[in-house]
Amino acid sequence: MTQKQTAFFHKTMVQDKPRILIVDDDGSLCKCVEEALAGNGLSCTSVQDPIKALKTIHSDQHEIAILDINMPKMDGISLAKEIKKTRPHVGIIIITGYGSLHNAVEAIKAGVYDFIQKPFKIDELLLSVKRLGKLLELECEVASKTEDLKKSEKRYRTLIENTADGVALIQKDKIVFHNKALRKILGYDQRTLNKSKLQDLIYVDDRETADRYMKDILGGSDHGPTQYRLKKKDGSVCWASVNTTIIEYQGQPTPLSSFRDITPSVEMDNMRKDMERMLRHDMRSQLIGILGFINRLINHTPLTEPQLEYCRNIQRCGVQLENMIETYLDISRLEQGFFVLKKDHLNLLDVVKQSRDALRELADRKNINIAIIFNHKMYSIEDSLSFFGDRIYLQNAFNNLLKNAIEASPPDMGVKIKVQEKETHIKVSISNWGIVSEEIRARFFEKYASFGKKDGLGLGTYMARLVVQGHGGSITLQSSKEDGTTVIMELPHTDH
Repeated sequence: MTQKQTAFFHKTMVQDKPRILIVDDDGSLCKCVEEALAGNGLSCTSVQDPIKALKTIHSDQHEIAILDINMPKMDGISLAKEIKKTRPHVGIIIITGYGSLHNAVEAIKAGVYDFIQKPFKIDELLLSVKRLGKLLELECEVASKTEDLKKSEKRYRTLIENTADGVALIQKDKIVFHNKALRKILGYDQRTLNKSKLQDLIYVDDRETADRYMKDILGGSDHGPTQYRLKKKDGSVCWASVNTTIIEYQGQPTPLSSFRDITPSVEMDNMRKDMERMLRHDMRSQLIGILGFINRLINHTPLTEPQLEYCRNIQRCGVQLENMIETYLDISRLEQGFFVLKKDHLNLLDVVKQSRDALRELADRKNINIAIIFNHKMYSIEDSLSFFGDRIYLQNAFNNLLKNAIEASPPDMGVKIKVQEKETHIKVSISNWGIVSEEIRARFFEKYASFGKKDGLGLGTYMARLVVQGHGGSITLQSSKEDGTTVIMELPHTDH
C-alpha cells in the first residue's frame, strides 16, 4: 500500500464508513443489497458488468468489493484476482449460489476475505462487511505505523552512517550492526566486522575494564563514557572514548555503543605528563644546583665587580627560569583539573598590598605610582576584606596582572587597583593608561597570547583567568584610547 493510499484508507476507516462496490449481473439483487447496506449507513455503488467494475474500482476509491461468483464475461474469483493485482488493499467478499470446496479454496488463494452462499440473510452479509471493515482498519493502522517505522529507521540509519564517531549495535557480544566510521577507525571491511565479537576487538589488557563497564550498563548503572584500547586491522591499537546506551532491538535490551578515536589527545596528554616529569625532576634539580652554585660564588667567593655582575645576571636568569617552570606546572595542573585549590580565610587586601610591594621596584623604574582604592577611598593598613580562597594562587594572579599593567603603562603615569565589596561578590579592577590593540583584545586571556613584550610567554593573563575561574569568578578586559586598559575580576563571596 502506498503512502497516499495508506493515508486515505486510514481517514476512511477512522470514520467507520468504508466505500463498498457491489458487482452482480442480477440487477435486482444488486439493488437489494445496496439499499440494505445504505440503510445501515454504508456508502455503496453497484455495477452489473465485471469489466465495468474493474474500471470503476480503479477510478474510484473503494475499500470493499462484494462480488457474485457466477457472472458472464468474468467470474467473481477471476475478478477478485484482477482487483488484487492493482488494488491489493481492497477487501473482497464472494457471494455464490454454487458453493463448493474447490471454489472456496480458489477464493482463499485469490485473497478473498469471506465466502457467503446464497440464499443469505442481509444481517449475515452486514456482519461480514463490518468485520472486514474492522480488519481493514487494523491493517491500515499497521501499514501506517510500519511506514513510519521505516522512515524513522531510514533517518536514524542515515544519521548513524554519517556521524563521525564509530557506532555498533552489540547483541550477545556480537556486532550486529555498525557504521562506516567504525570501519574507518579499525580498518576492517563490513563483512569482517559483522562476524566479529566486540571482546576480540578490544586490546587484551583492557578487556576486564570493558567487560566491567558493559556489565554496569546492562545492570542499569548511569555510567558515563569510558576509555579503552581497540585493536586495528594493521596490528596497531587506538584509544577510544566509548559511550553506551541500551535500546530495544528485536524485543531485547541491546547495547548501542559509540566509539570516538581519542588517540591523538591521549598521546598529547602522555607527552604533557612526560614533559611535566622532566620539568619537575630533571630540569628543576639541575636548575637548583646551578642557582646554589651561583649563590655560593656571590656570597662566599672574592669576585671583581664585572664577575659579580655576571653572576647576578646568571642568578636572575635562573630565578626567572625557575618561576617559568613553576608557572607552567601550575597551569598544567589547573587546566587538567588535577589540582584542588587550597582555600582558607584571608584578607584579600593583604594580597593586593603584597603585589604592590613586590612590584614597586619595577614601577619606580618607570616613575609609576600604584594606588590602591578600597570602597572608593584610599587604602589604609587598617583596612580588611575577608575572602575565602587560595592565597598562593591569588597572589600569583594579582602579581601577573599588576606586572602586565606596569609594563603596559606609559612612564610617569599611574596604575590604579580598585577593590569594591559588593553584596554577592568582590570586584577588583587594575587600570593603566596603556592601550591593548583591537586584534589582541579578543584573545587577551588565551594561552600564549603575548603583547609584544620581549620576554613575554603569554602565560600570565591565562594563568590569572584559570585562577579566577577556579574561584568561581569571572575576568574581563576593557581597553580604549580615552580610558586606557582595565582588567576586571569578580570573585563571589563564599565561605567553603
